[in-house]
Amino acid sequence: MHTMIANTLPPAQSLLVVLGFAALIGLMYLAIWLVSLSSWKGIAKQFPMRDVNFTGDSFKKQEGRAGNITSGGHGLFDIRLAAEGVCVYPFFARRNPCLVPWSAIRRASVSDSSLHIVVDYERSFEFFLPTEALPAFQAKLTPQTLHHAVSPFEAAKAALKDDTHPRWMKAIAGGAVKLAEKEYEKEKKRRGQRHDDVA
Repeated sequence: MHTMIANTLPPAQSLLVVLGFAALIGLMYLAIWLVSLSSWKGIAKQFPMRDVNFTGDSFKKQEGRAGNITSGGHGLFDIRLAAEGVCVYPFFARRNPCLVPWSAIRRASVSDSSLHIVVDYERSFEFFLPTEALPAFQAKLTPQTLHHAVSPFEAAKAALKDDTHPRWMKAIAGGAVKLAEKEYEKEKKRRGQRHDDVA
């Protein structure tokens, strides 16, 4: 039936239908870009970029979240470290970066594979860096701000060790935790290989 409708439309109308769909998709991308830009403007206003002394540490295509904008597994920010703080360059507003002073970093969580930075801002503003950035953060942040993240798998295993749960529940939950940990390790290896291929 669909081919009959397509075959019954004159070529000019078929072209208009295709162009209409293309225009609709273009308008959706424009709307997403405008929303992203408006969220970023508040962050850039709060943390304006100024002349800085770069330390040479640069990290491209880092994941994170800024207001409504989430990286979703793709690099959202290019980040450069400076003596004054962290310079963040979003992919959608390259000409409007921001400088997050070291004092505006609320928390830096260290795991075995990354550094999760949370900025003190009214909305969500956070990003991830590789652990190679840790020495710079250790030199600039207080011990209260910098802490080691606890593995959720270890926390779950510890919770299952107490005797308040029935044995059948411990067996099922323990198996689920082991499976989740195994899948996490596979994903971590896959991301590490992808990162090595890009570098």
